[in-house]
Amino acid sequence: MNERKCWCLIAGLGLVFLATGVAGADDFGNYTFAGSFALPAAGVYDVFPDGRLVTLDGADVYTETAVGSRSFTLLGTLPDADMPDPAWSGPAFVSVSPDGGCIAVGNNGGFNWNNYQVGVFSISDLDGDWFAADHYEAEWVDDANLALTAGTSSSTGVTILDTTTDPTNPVNTTVITNIGGASAGLAFDTNGNLFTGNGFQFGGPSDTGWIRAFPSTAWQAALAGGPTIDFETDGTLIADLLAAGTLGFDTEGNLHVGGGDLYGGSGDYNYAGLVCSTALADALGGGGAVNPLDPSQVRRFDPDPGASSVYDVNCNTVTGELYLRLGGTVYAYAVPEPGSLALLILGTLVCSIRR
Repeated sequence: MNERKCWCLIAGLGLVFLATGVAGADDFGNYTFAGSFALPAAGVYDVFPDGRLVTLDGADVYTETAVGSRSFTLLGTLPDADMPDPAWSGPAFVSVSPDGGCIAVGNNGGFNWNNYQVGVFSISDLDGDWFAADHYEAEWVDDANLALTAGTSSSTGVTILDTTTDPTNPVNTTVITNIGGASAGLAFDTNGNLFTGNGFQFGGPSDTGWIRAFPSTAWQAALAGGPTIDFETDGTLIADLLAAGTLGFDTEGNLHVGGGDLYGGSGDYNYAGLVCSTALADALGGGGAVNPLDPSQVRRFDPDPGASSVYDVNCNTVTGELYLRLGGTVYAYAVPEPGSLALLILGTLVCSIRR
């Protein structure tokens, strides 16, 4: 083939790639490693609606200076905070409200591990209040209500805290009960379905890593005063994956899953999982739980392949990045822009033809 014909072929392929958006490129299949960065401390973090990050070092609140800057500035210190000894632990979570105006913070039981409080603070001046509430993970339902996973010696479930009520006597309604294990992650999809799981089996019959979904009509009915949902008998089994930790969704509706079953005997750790949206839809539709060993249904990420890596996972819907945190390091995965991916493919073709 002469050089002119080669370049015509390449140009034609390029037009095809660009016109089709690289023929079915999607987040699930095309995330690639995009580097890593350090947080100010090995602590919890979340993403503002504008794409900047917020993170905690004890009671100190840091925000990213600009979207994608990977640099942080001290915003201030939470008032009246009772935090655990930083040598042992830190806050349980930080969660940004949908409008970006507030953050919710779980104090992880405080310095003596017996004073569980959830704080809600304005991002403009860190003015706010602490509510007495058991917690592990949190996700905002709307700008007023905060869903919490929590476990006590007698029960593990999901509550919804009304942050507009009196902090000294808050309304914190139980919507899901009887999880046969420890607290796990929590997420809502775009249809309002609530996802949570068994973080560590000690009662069952569910096992560590079981993730169930509950329709919005069910948990909203419980919130309105109806019967609470029984985790073990209600809902739809979605997956048995890791420890059902740090659940959430990316821009295409793929479910990301963090945590790890380090001590349950399953050996299911040392990666973060991403459940394909189509497999998730099949499970929600009654097709059965996803197969964690099928790479077309569950993709695995392990940027630091240590013997006991346990990641928490988040998604930046503004930048399109998937974040995996291990200690104070965040590993970022991103999907190349269609044009960039097309140029990458074309560059490979050029090199191949020249050879």
